[in-house]
Amino acid sequence: MITAIRPLFSKNISSIDSNEEDAIFVVDPDLGGLGRIDVRTGLFQCLLNFKHFNEFERAAALCMRPDGTIHYCRSNLIHTVSIENGSVHAATGPITIDAAQSIVGLCWKDGRYYVADVTGSLLVVENSELIRTVRIGNGINDMTLHGDRLLILRGVSRAVHIVDLDGTHVASVTVPHDGAVGIAAVKTSDAKEPCVYVYYNQCNWDVFDDAGSELTSNGSANITLRNDARDGFIERLDYQIVDLGRGNNFCLSGGYEIEFTYAEMLKPIGDILDELEGIKLCIRLSIPVDTPRQKVKSLETIGDIPAAITEDEEGNAIVEFDLTGIRLDKECRIFGYHAIIEAYGIRYKLNGASTDDYPADIRRRFLKEESRYDMGRQELKDIAERLLACIPTQERGNVIRIAKAVREYVYSRLGYRCNSRYTSPVETLRLGEGTCGKYMELMIGLLRLCGVACRPVGDFKVPEYKLRYVPVGSVCTPDNDHAWVEFYVPEVGWVPMESSSDGVPEKHDRFFGALSWIYIENSRTDKMCKICKPGSWENIDQDLRYSELFIPEIQIRILKVLRPSLDPSH
Repeated sequence: MITAIRPLFSKNISSIDSNEEDAIFVVDPDLGGLGRIDVRTGLFQCLLNFKHFNEFERAAALCMRPDGTIHYCRSNLIHTVSIENGSVHAATGPITIDAAQSIVGLCWKDGRYYVADVTGSLLVVENSELIRTVRIGNGINDMTLHGDRLLILRGVSRAVHIVDLDGTHVASVTVPHDGAVGIAAVKTSDAKEPCVYVYYNQCNWDVFDDAGSELTSNGSANITLRNDARDGFIERLDYQIVDLGRGNNFCLSGGYEIEFTYAEMLKPIGDILDELEGIKLCIRLSIPVDTPRQKVKSLETIGDIPAAITEDEEGNAIVEFDLTGIRLDKECRIFGYHAIIEAYGIRYKLNGASTDDYPADIRRRFLKEESRYDMGRQELKDIAERLLACIPTQERGNVIRIAKAVREYVYSRLGYRCNSRYTSPVETLRLGEGTCGKYMELMIGLLRLCGVACRPVGDFKVPEYKLRYVPVGSVCTPDNDHAWVEFYVPEVGWVPMESSSDGVPEKHDRFFGALSWIYIENSRTDKMCKICKPGSWENIDQDLRYSELFIPEIQIRILKVLRPSLDPSH
């Protein structure tokens, strides 16, 4: 059974579903066709409505009932049909769901319709009567029935919400890729329980030969660049819920085994060698570490420089390279490490917790005032005070409520822009733009001033846009290092929060209390890399800047797909 499928003739699917073993049915609203895909081979097998080819035009939701009845939706109408020998027959007249604006997901069970609307609501309908409305959130794309639970896909938020039939939120799952638009539970011949499959539709750039024989007026080749092309693929989504008690949990999903190599080379420039001659120095690097969503299977140093995997003064894992006995103009100039990592997506369900419940050690270390976060500046203190004043009195100690308010404020004030200019958090705020590190510093300063314990995290993201679909075997390099934030939730622990904004409001909860597999987490040191005196983080010389002396090289290889472990410590 393959886990990833790139189906033929299926590049603009609006919804998927299944009511047969080893089969996924897909509806293409442009072609008007209902197709069948074999999940064992990934092949597009047939078009069911080949005599009534336009039946499913503009269809936005699909529901395949066990008895063979087919429901599909246009706008707020549910159509019911059957298909026999390529001909489509209406089973009943359309049902109008008055409370819906445009139906994007549909399930049926025991005489009830479960309707996902484009407005972000789940509607429960029985005998044409609305009996329950549950708010899910904007950006719903599709929905499926998995056992006795609804899986509601919000592609733009990279989330699948698991909801009981009574509307109770059970957990949420992070999908591993952008562009998720369809979801289906499929009974497969190799598994006891139905498996979940997600359809992704991603942008692609294709070049087409226009078959002309003459050059254009400017002498260019006869080609057409088509920038509206799409890549459609279907991938199995495995997940595992880990209970944390008191209604809190997290879900692991969408894992990959990654080969991660980080190397540094001394710039082969004579004046640098002269500057370093006779100086006793070492290089300290942060290294990948185990977290709830990441496991380091192996790590070894590379190069000929003496190295030791050890800890810094606060117990964080590092690797230290001792250059005190190395003649840099004669011997090896390359050093680094090579790691094999298991990385999963994670998404937390949090019931909330009070800032009053922080342990003393957490308060001391992660609520302390630090100058690099501008926490002593009155301008930032005033902003924090205004943010707290805007939160209802009874929620001003709620860690989750405060963290969301701070992030929304930062998102509303900053635009993402790469630049090398250093700005303090207050200066970044005045400028209105910054990189991930500047977002992170501003957010940490405000969070701590509002009473939420937090810390910086990093350091890399797999550049997913370089991988296209089915990333196994892909080799790529990050465009830059990356930084984000973790905040502490009493009785839960450290929870991730992407601090950089996409600039799109619908994406703001995409990675709140969640991360995708593409994030690689290193030890929580103050510096990812530093030139220092042997055995300490103390600078050798303030004028010796790391970036001016060394050239980094990072390589990431995707080795294989993983399924989440049942071990909660993972």
